[in-house]
Amino acid sequence: MQLSQSQLRAFSEVAKCGSFTKAAQLLGLTQSALSHRIKNLESELATTLLIRDPAGIRLTDAGERLLAFCRVQSELESELVQNLRKPSSNDLQGFLRIGAVSTVVWSVVIPALGDLLRENPQVHLEVISDEVRNLPKLLRSGQVDFIVTCGKQNLVHCEELHLGDEQNVLINPKIASLRTGVYLDHDSEDRTTHDFFELQKAQPKVLNRTYLDDIYGIIAGVEEGIGSAVVPLHLLNGRKVKVVSGNKVLSVPIFLYYPKQAYYPKLHSEVVATLKTEFSKVLNQIKR
Repeated sequence: MQLSQSQLRAFSEVAKCGSFTKAAQLLGLTQSALSHRIKNLESELATTLLIRDPAGIRLTDAGERLLAFCRVQSELESELVQNLRKPSSNDLQGFLRIGAVSTVVWSVVIPALGDLLRENPQVHLEVISDEVRNLPKLLRSGQVDFIVTCGKQNLVHCEELHLGDEQNVLINPKIASLRTGVYLDHDSEDRTTHDFFELQKAQPKVLNRTYLDDIYGIIAGVEEGIGSAVVPLHLLNGRKVKVVSGNKVLSVPIFLYYPKQAYYPKLHSEVVATLKTEFSKVLNQIKR
């Protein structure tokens, strides 16, 4: 049995976009033509690949496996074309798509990959900064090839690599007057402040929380005296804040996840090797 490339591309685009409408526009097809290709592919494979629910498109286990195949096929093709065009070239090329939490994406991940990116201008970088809870979905749908996230995740069919540990501390403004008793977090599902105070002997009776969405917004909020916050120590260099002494540090492990594949192209392998060696170096050398 030979799979249709037009059907595979249709499936891949729907999975990545999470929408038949967007995928149809990218492929220059009507939605009915796109749906027809997906249905034919599912019929040939005798399995369901995509499920439509109120939250959007969701991949079945078979769909995730097929998307991994599409990813490998695309990477093999790109690498082959490069080798045929420039057989003696050692330059890397291709798409590097990373999803990461805001606390490390700009301060650690990109600097760790800096040399690799500067030396290989044909590598096209795409970065998504998002919350921990959203990153696995980006990886499963094929919107990114790697995620860097806080804490251990139960991601089946994925490789896991511990990159380092963030040290989280409680901070107050250095100059501005403080609105006491208020703690700044990303959103209502952010448990950083709760986890920090669970380590301490003394805990606030009530956590009066304010939500500022982004880690840099949270630090700026502390600088302005809007409230206190629990943030990674490595982000505080040059900031108008001070660490509240006498508290235990909340250590949070940072992990890299990417889909298990039978074959990894050179760019993929270089990214993993670079993050493995450079991430912790960058994290630990940042002045505090």
